[in-house]
Amino acid sequence: MLRPATADDAGTLLSLEKRASRVALGHIFGPEIPFPDDDILARWALVLHDPDATVLLDHDHSEPVGYVAFSTGWLRHLGVLPAWWGSGRAATLHDVAVDALAAQGCPTAMLWVLSRNHRARAFYRRRGWVDTGTREEEVFPPYPIKVLMALRLWEDCAFTSLREDRTARVTPFH
Repeated sequence: MLRPATADDAGTLLSLEKRASRVALGHIFGPEIPFPDDDILARWALVLHDPDATVLLDHDHSEPVGYVAFSTGWLRHLGVLPAWWGSGRAATLHDVAVDALAAQGCPTAMLWVLSRNHRARAFYRRRGWVDTGTREEEVFPPYPIKVLMALRLWEDCAFTSLREDRTARVTPFH
């Protein structure tokens, strides 16, 4: 069940992101490098107070298991607890965000992902996202490199219903 997140959910979003990141990014945030709780909590507070952003929490019964955040042209955050990996929940969260971005008229969606988050990058590539070649250092220790990925949502300025034909919207950038 998806529901809009509120400012009161910042701690829950931090907890979800931290739990998923500890597993997916253990090679980056190892035991010797503390997770940047304060930075991530502050980032969630900013996103939750951004009037342009939509943040949704995914619940299994009353237990939060995933989240997605997006704003005009950007998929800002997407995560699912490791116990739910492979369940289709991440794909559903992704599709809700991409459908909303396309419905807003965004011709292209962008996202940042850590370069060494191999699972996430493969997930996005399977959905048509491509690496733009842009890389930046993240703002928190250990300052991992993040890469910019893009997804074309409109083909030749004509919207194709994502629900009717998901492959029609995917046009690689060359």
